[in-house]
Amino acid sequence: MKKYEQIGYGDIVRLETHLNNGMNQNEIAINLSRDKSTISRLIRGNIDEDGVFRAESAWEKICERKRWKSGQNKVLDDETLENYVLEKIHLFWTPEQIAQKWRDKANESLCHETIYQYIYKYEPKLIKIYLARKGKKYRSQREKKAKYCIPDMRMIGERPEIVEQRKRLGDWEGDTMIGKNHQQAIVVNVERRSGLLFAKKVPKRTAENIADVTRDMFNDLPDELKLTITYDQGREFAWHHIIERENQMSVYFCHKACPWQKGSVENTIGLLRRFIPKGTDFDSFSDQQLQEWVDLINDRPRKRHKYLTPNEVFYGCT
Repeated sequence: MKKYEQIGYGDIVRLETHLNNGMNQNEIAINLSRDKSTISRLIRGNIDEDGVFRAESAWEKICERKRWKSGQNKVLDDETLENYVLEKIHLFWTPEQIAQKWRDKANESLCHETIYQYIYKYEPKLIKIYLARKGKKYRSQREKKAKYCIPDMRMIGERPEIVEQRKRLGDWEGDTMIGKNHQQAIVVNVERRSGLLFAKKVPKRTAENIADVTRDMFNDLPDELKLTITYDQGREFAWHHIIERENQMSVYFCHKACPWQKGSVENTIGLLRRFIPKGTDFDSFSDQQLQEWVDLINDRPRKRHKYLTPNEVFYGCT
């Protein structure tokens, strides 16, 4: 793979000139024969405190960083690799996923620890936003006895063993995410084997709304890809008989205070929470924006799939 030529002082001067002449980043990238992401990163990382890009001070910052670079980190020594790492981090890939895909792409070794070291030392601002963090433990309140009981539940112990083994497609887990003041909800369904995510907003977390949106989500899937679905005992799943009938699926319920019995959807909601923190007003983003976040998650390579994505596993596009 051909490496980028290193940025020189002349490039930095031309960049300042183009900015002063009102050129946008796309035009500057074409003019300097650079990738747009490189131009964006140069500007973002080297502007002065007053928000102005000045060639002289920018070059001093670059040279200072270069003194850190030599022999310190493989990512820093290869601009193509550095661009690739930053691009994928902004897509919420993990360093392990990035390293594996780079090895496949460039046919050269790269350890995920090298990427972690690069981020923690040179791009620490990315840690809080883009790197996975351990979730909070479930609160003891979850163990309190619920006052509402869904009638005629089929419990998880009756679920076929093959569902637990994740050997086939078509077994799902469902849950809801709650918005600001508990007034809105997102219905989340995750396929157990592939990890494929479906998510859609509803104005209120009612059993009728959950049944309706579930029907819409699964409407275009063939019968062999919608076999079972597992829920917790939230009252929003009280219309489980309707869900079974409309989707030709068998519905099962976890035991109380046992979220690990539907760990796939719990973990995936954790990924979605990176984009939609708790307390978010769901009216602040559109259905299209939500789908873009869902697509990012469905296009993330997974270690358990030998770094194929949920889309590739579910739809067979390998």
